[in-house]
Amino acid sequence: MRLATAAILSITAGVSASTSAPALAPAPFEGAWMSCETYQGAEVCDYTVLAQRGGRVCGVQGYFATNAYYEQRFVGTVKANVAHIEKICGDPGSETDTYCAGRAPDGAEKVGWGTSDEKLFICGGRLHAASGAGSTSCAGITRQSGTPRVRSPGERGPAPEDRAWLASCADGAE
Repeated sequence: MRLATAAILSITAGVSASTSAPALAPAPFEGAWMSCETYQGAEVCDYTVLAQRGGRVCGVQGYFATNAYYEQRFVGTVKANVAHIEKICGDPGSETDTYCAGRAPDGAEKVGWGTSDEKLFICGGRLHAASGAGSTSCAGITRQSGTPRVRSPGERGPAPEDRAWLASCADGAE
C-alpha cells in the first residue's frame, strides 16, 4: 500500500510541477525607446521609457527641440495596440504647459497634471506618436521612422527621481 501511495504522490507532484501558472498578457508598452543625433557637435538623445501594468501605462520622456531640452511625465491607458496619454506634466513646450508638482519654478502658473490627446503606438518595434485624430495604423509607416527600442537608455535616459516616479506610478501612485 505504501508503495502505491508513494507512486500516486510522485505522479501527482509531477503533474503539479508541470502545470504552470497562466502566462501574463504581454505588455508591449513596457521598455525604453531612444534615438540620438548630433547637434552643433554634441550628441543629443530623445528617449521614452514606459512601464505598463495591465491597461495602465506610465511614462517619462525627454526630447530636444527649438534649442532646448524638455522632460515630461505622463499617465494613460492601453486600448488594443494604442496607449492613450490622458494626463501629462513637465517642462512646458509642445507637449504640455503644466509643470509637474514639486518641480515647478517659483511663481509658475500651471502646476500639476495637464490633459493630452497624444497617442503612442508600436510598429516594427519602433515607437510612434500621433495627436488628436491622427492615425495609429502601421500602414504606410517606413521601417526607419519612429524611435527604436533599446535595452536601456543608460545615462542619457531619465534621472533617478524620474525612474523612481515611473516605478511608483506603475504600481498605482502618481
